[in-house]
Amino acid sequence: MAALSQRSLEAFRAVMRTGTVSAAAEELAISQPAVSRLIRDLEDRLDLSLFGRRGGRVVATREAHELWTEVERSFIGLGAIERAAAQIRQGYRATLTIAAAPAIAQSALPAVIAQLLRERPEFRAEFLSMTTLPVVRQVALRQCQIGFGIPTQHKYEIDVVRAGAVPFRFIAPAGHPLGALESVRVEDLSGVDFVGFVDSTMSGRAFDRLFATMRHPPVQKMKSYLSHIVSALVMRGIGVGIVDAFTAEDHARMGGIVRPLEIAERFEYSIIKPHGEKLSAEALSLVETFEEHVTTYRDA
Repeated sequence: MAALSQRSLEAFRAVMRTGTVSAAAEELAISQPAVSRLIRDLEDRLDLSLFGRRGGRVVATREAHELWTEVERSFIGLGAIERAAAQIRQGYRATLTIAAAPAIAQSALPAVIAQLLRERPEFRAEFLSMTTLPVVRQVALRQCQIGFGIPTQHKYEIDVVRAGAVPFRFIAPAGHPLGALESVRVEDLSGVDFVGFVDSTMSGRAFDRLFATMRHPPVQKMKSYLSHIVSALVMRGIGVGIVDAFTAEDHARMGGIVRPLEIAERFEYSIIKPHGEKLSAEALSLVETFEEHVTTYRDA
């Protein structure tokens, strides 16, 4: 088989990313027929059918999705080399690439990285925030060296370095009557306006099960996917909420009420790395500093 055309692979990636030939053509600054020719050339060379048509739109086949993973690995490797060269030219070289779910990325990790920089001024990192499945993908494809998110079952793609849990906290806007309590029980939430999590989240499902046992559950006024949006809605008086201890710290910093919550449920997290790879000294330092920092939430 002749060598694969770099341009054909770029066209394939563009169509997979954008979902249409026209958008791929715009991204690559070439004509739509040119994109179609490049895709046909790739299909011929690989002897695979990569795209079909449905309702006038191109639809990726199962083979295309399987090929996508391998192509991304190759391009990620090339991209890493190009980024490294640019950073060296600019006098900056990231020693660690980190992916983290929002609850951890927006609260705990900035404090951990700041502490690490005080101890190791030479530490450099690229820090990306995304939801848990993209975190797993970034780490599995070796685009990030370490990831922080909720527990995952992708055991053949990543390794779990550490796993732990922190308490959930009750949050309310400043001046809320429940702020008079030293700690909050589930029964205290009966009939209270509440901002929760969507059912597709682990927290949302856990709280729904909890509230299902109540005779008079909270009145769920709004739901969100992200804990910091729950906090923002609570701050604006839409209701009270329950969030992880990481997010609760930021809520208190903004002037909101935070109280211990008397429930057995905990917010679980995991720290992951690419399958089979050894953590660098910088990554190990980050993990250890994070674990030290997390004890403050557990002990509070």
